[in-house]
Amino acid sequence: MSSRGKETPMSENAERLPQQNRSRVTAERFIAAAFKMLEKQTFAELAVGDLARTAKRSVGSFYQRFGSKEEFLKVLIVNFLETGVGDAAASSWEGKSAKEVYASFLKDTYYRILNHRNLWHAVLEMSASDPGFWSVFGSYREKRLEDLVAAIEKAQKKKLSQSELRRLAVAGQVFNSVMNNQIINSPGPLALDDDEFLPTMAEIALNVADLKGR
Repeated sequence: MSSRGKETPMSENAERLPQQNRSRVTAERFIAAAFKMLEKQTFAELAVGDLARTAKRSVGSFYQRFGSKEEFLKVLIVNFLETGVGDAAASSWEGKSAKEVYASFLKDTYYRILNHRNLWHAVLEMSASDPGFWSVFGSYREKRLEDLVAAIEKAQKKKLSQSELRRLAVAGQVFNSVMNNQIINSPGPLALDDDEFLPTMAEIALNVADLKGR
């Protein structure tokens, strides 16, 4: 039997690999360009043509890789949330009290949202219009919270009770709700980028959580 038939799949794989690498590099360039542009404009203001120029790629390659601007937003959200999980898991919480762990978590959350407020604005708009949004993306948020609970339990040297977990959840809800409200509506009296925003809201969240220890 001729060996030609056996060589064809290997040849196809050899051709496919550079294509896959080029596709990955193209995706990474668009993602990096989007994060840079979102520092100064909202996602709604983000024009695909400008994005392509910043990424040094064609508009056609954008649509070939992502399909639509809405699908591209989902890619950005995954990238942002995956980084958040990695950051939480790598945080240096060793030797800290439960309160210090939670204060560090709140600080990290605040600055991640502050520094990506235009992307987060798009996240909030998408989640409001799509009831199934967090069923798709919620696993990243849940993993980050699991890391937090594990670190707090390690610091306290005991498992959190159901009432303690509930207080922690409510504290997070209060903290996140005020941040999200600032991003969507920017109401007073405490603006998201005020110097007193983080210490004020962190103190409220810590009081609600009522974690034991110094």
